[in-house]
Parts: sequence; structure tokens; C-alpha cells
Amino acid sequence: MCAAATLLLMAALPALAGQGRWCADGEVVALEGAGPAFAPQQHTAVLAPAGHAATLDCRVLRLRDKSVSWVRSRDLQILSHAGTVFTADARVSAAAAGARHSLRIERLRTTDAGRYECQVNTEPKMSLFFNLTVVDEPVPEVVVSVLGAAGVTARAGGAATLACQARYEPPPRQLPLPDLDIRWQKGNLPISLQSGRGVALDTQRWAARVESRLTLAALRADDAGHYSCSAAGRAATLTLDIDRLADDDRVEAMQRDQEAARGRGAPAAGVLAGGALSAGARSGVLLAIVLLLR
Repeated sequence: MCAAATLLLMAALPALAGQGRWCADGEVVALEGAGPAFAPQQHTAVLAPAGHAATLDCRVLRLRDKSVSWVRSRDLQILSHAGTVFTADARVSAAAAGARHSLRIERLRTTDAGRYECQVNTEPKMSLFFNLTVVDEPVPEVVVSVLGAAGVTARAGGAATLACQARYEPPPRQLPLPDLDIRWQKGNLPISLQSGRGVALDTQRWAARVESRLTLAALRADDAGHYSCSAAGRAATLTLDIDRLADDDRVEAMQRDQEAARGRGAPAAGVLAGGALSAGARSGVLLAIVLLLR
């Protein structure tokens, strides 16, 4: 169904330029933009054990009439172009599906480790680099988990901090493992640190572990929802709830304070209304009223 929608929208591109969105291989791709672009949030560090297979996935948006090549940076060997393999190494294959362009290497050797380039034949050329690490012992798995509570409640206008960690499990001995990077999303959208509304990210690193704390300030009702932190294709989910009654509570408290202040500023009215005068005071008040009536 996605492919059919793509064909229909591509046929209507002249009328839809600069408008709408379309899906490619299950992912949402904006029509806006003049030419190809690499999709954000790509997994460019790949770790695999020797003897197994590794796949490098490069996602290119709005490719249109351009082509994707895979180049091995070590010797500038072109491994594939537009899905056709240009190497005699039978372990190498290439595939394309929608926006996804993949390079796969079977029966990995440690000599396969290094940098690979996903290249688009624009002018000038566009490149996205992938780093492949091949190890000759069992590879630790990446575990992503929530630090603290998975459900956080905060007041509107206040701040909230969400925390996650990613680690290799079991801890590696002396493997050349790539650094772990934690990325944050709300729903399917990456969190922008450039929003100008007090979004801060604090990251701490160790040899085989990283912790990340996302702080959101000036909270609004639409900040509530599901957030995810991910690293190396693994993810954990957190929920943020906003106490939307907080503002109403503050308004009611201010109104009560103002009413109390007005009451303190008019003691005569309060005394007369309260009916708490002594007998002598009541006589004095009555005498004053009689004199006024004369």
C-alpha cells in the first residue's frame, strides 16, 4: 500500500511541490526540499563478530533520478552502484528498497573492518560514512534501560528530567567497541536541542556505558506523552505526564489571598458583619446612630 501511495504522489509531484508528506518503505518522508538528503538518526556504527554477517543501511530521501554507491574508504574500491555489485568478492551484496540502500557482507573477516561510504551522485557528491567493527570473539549485546522511574509527573510551567543508560552486556574485555550514543525521541520525532525553550542534554561516559539525562523546562500540556531513548538499535520507553491542574490551583490560591487581604483592609465592615461587638460597643454604636438621625 505504501508503494502505491508513493507512485500516486510522485505522479502528482508538480502540483504538490513543497506540500504534504509521503511514505517510503514504511517511513515518513517530507516532499519539501530540492534534492536528495540523508535521513536523520541513522545507525552508522556497526559491530559484528568474525564469521557472521553485517548489513550497513543507508537511508536516502528524495533520491529521484540519482543513484547510490557504496565505496570502501580504505582503498576507494567501489563495491556497488545503483544496486549492482562491482567486486569479485562473492561475500558482498547490495539491495535497495524504498529509501533504504543496503550493503551486506557475509562471513566477516577482521580485515573487513573500517570505514564505508554511502555516496549519492549529486554535484557535488553527497557522502555518509559508516564504521564497521569486526571482532574475533563473542560480541557483547547493547542493553538500554531507564534510570529511575519510567513514569514521570511534573507541573505545567515547571521542569522534568528523563534519564536512560546504554551499556555493553556482559562488559567487554579489550574489544575495540564503538562508543555508545543515546538519542531521544518523542513519539517518532527526534528531540531538538535548538527549540529555544530550555531543552538540555547531559551525557556521562565510561568505558562500556553511557548515561543520558534529558531536561525539559517550561513544560506545556503538549509535552506529555511517550519518550524513547535509543542506542545501537535498542530502545527504552518513558512516559511524561503533565499536571494541568497546577495553573488552576495557583490561580485559586491567589484569589483566596486577595480576598483575605481585602478582608483585613476593611475591619469595620468585618466587625459589623461578624456581630462580635461587646455590649458596651453596641451601646456606643446605637448612640452614634441616634445622634446622626436627629
